[in-house]
Amino acid sequence: MLPPTVIRTCPSADTDFQPLSEYQAQTPDTFFDGKPVLYYHDENVKAWVSADQHERLYFFSKPSEDDSASLNPSPPESYALENNYGKHLREEKVEAFVASNKLILFSHKSGTGIEIPYPAITLHAIKNFRHVEKPDDDSFKFIGVYMQLEFSGSGGDDDETFDPIELTLVPYKALPKEQPSAEASIVDPLNNERTTALFNQISACSNLHPDPQDEEDEVDEGDDFDRIVFEGSAEGEAIEGLPGAFRGDINGGLPPPMPGSSGWITADNVNQYFDEDGNWIGQDGVSGELGDGAGRVRGRDEVEDGANGLEDGEDVDSKRPRTE
Repeated sequence: MLPPTVIRTCPSADTDFQPLSEYQAQTPDTFFDGKPVLYYHDENVKAWVSADQHERLYFFSKPSEDDSASLNPSPPESYALENNYGKHLREEKVEAFVASNKLILFSHKSGTGIEIPYPAITLHAIKNFRHVEKPDDDSFKFIGVYMQLEFSGSGGDDDETFDPIELTLVPYKALPKEQPSAEASIVDPLNNERTTALFNQISACSNLHPDPQDEEDEVDEGDDFDRIVFEGSAEGEAIEGLPGAFRGDINGGLPPPMPGSSGWITADNVNQYFDEDGNWIGQDGVSGELGDGAGRVRGRDEVEDGANGLEDGEDVDSKRPRTE
């Protein structure tokens, strides 16, 4: 898996990204350059991770010498956590950018952020929370995005040593600066909507970056699987029950060429086969042989099915005569 990138400057949602609505409204000039597309942005998100793992995410603030509890989860969301309201967890408030290239989390308190490659997100899901002591109180029910992250060197190669970073993101309602955090009483009424949008856009961007195939997962030579190729393959083996379909190259290569084509006609070599008017030309090294009878008009005496396309014995009067 890919490692995260540590950043010291917070991106700008206005200048460093292309808005998703703008990207969807027009055809891009290029698919290779340009700004990444911003699928979702939220300035107020709580990041929770275990006390044993928080240093591996780099953006967590250092606790003060006389206040080690400053990194513990804060209310009202902390009331939904076990173990004395989440004393086993660490919290950092971050600004979240769900971009087409990476998931970015930045802490303005520590002045540090990370860019997470989507293949490093091995699992993500919606997680439900409710007040530990008042589970039926709807004002304390909320949801978060739970993720498992696997960076290079963060775990072993087998299940026994696998140790993913478990990160939970919870959008919260920011309080005015003059209002103490202790006065927080209920969770953000828009938490469900914001968290769902965050989850959906992480899913959408993850689909843009499929997991790279490991060498161990590659198909071994001799494994039996089918690919559909063109009819007429001289080398392909016919697939039973599928007329005109042949077994392809197990290594993922192109199927055999059509007889007489001497290879595949592509956008790179089409000028070797046809002129600007679409006429077959065939140059040196490229076969112009299209097969017996190709491009030649047959005379009537060569037609074997009878006159006017009729088989022997058919009623000629029942057919419309052909005019020359």
